[in-house]
Amino acid sequence: MLAADKLLLQSSLKQNAIQLKEKELNLHNTNFGSLGTQAAVLAGFAVTALIEFSPPPDIHETRYLEIAYYVCCMLSLVTNLYCVAGSTVLSVFATNLALRGPDGSVERAVEGMHEERRGVFISFAIGLASLLMGMIFGAWIMMSTEAAAISSVIVGVGGWCVYSFCKRTYRRFSFEEHGDIDDFVYAVVSRLPRLPRISRTTPHGSPTEEKKEV
Repeated sequence: MLAADKLLLQSSLKQNAIQLKEKELNLHNTNFGSLGTQAAVLAGFAVTALIEFSPPPDIHETRYLEIAYYVCCMLSLVTNLYCVAGSTVLSVFATNLALRGPDGSVERAVEGMHEERRGVFISFAIGLASLLMGMIFGAWIMMSTEAAAISSVIVGVGGWCVYSFCKRTYRRFSFEEHGDIDDFVYAVVSRLPRLPRISRTTPHGSPTEEKKEV
């Protein structure tokens, strides 16, 4: 009876841990989906900036600005495509592992997504910053000096506001992870009381002790 109760308790703890991990898996999938969608939009802006850009005839005077403009646009395109591809691949393969993999696959999928998310977030930030820098260089190529200076100030202030808002939001909602769900379950299971020894009599009449533990 005690052995059955202990097995039931261990199964319940493990099932609850898997349910919590499943919620975390769904959270990562939602975050990667949103990030990939926004990165695809920024990649479309970068492609449009490359195709629709028509420099003035006297481009030789702003040759280095043109080089910087194309470099920023290509960097934005590549990093945003990396973000889209990374988000898609992580969501597809991690979900496949969690649902169809062996025992412990949910924990492995969640931990993998948690470790890889930093690279995806950094690529998105680089793509956004490169697009803003390309706007500044494009303004100095296409506009007069006064208009380019005003446009550069507007883009710079807007980019700084975005950076400050993201940094402030990250600090406000950040927290320290003191433990994992699996560590908690292991700690609870390891503290379960051991089952007592059960004595029984052999056919020869000598008592023996059999240790019943799970």
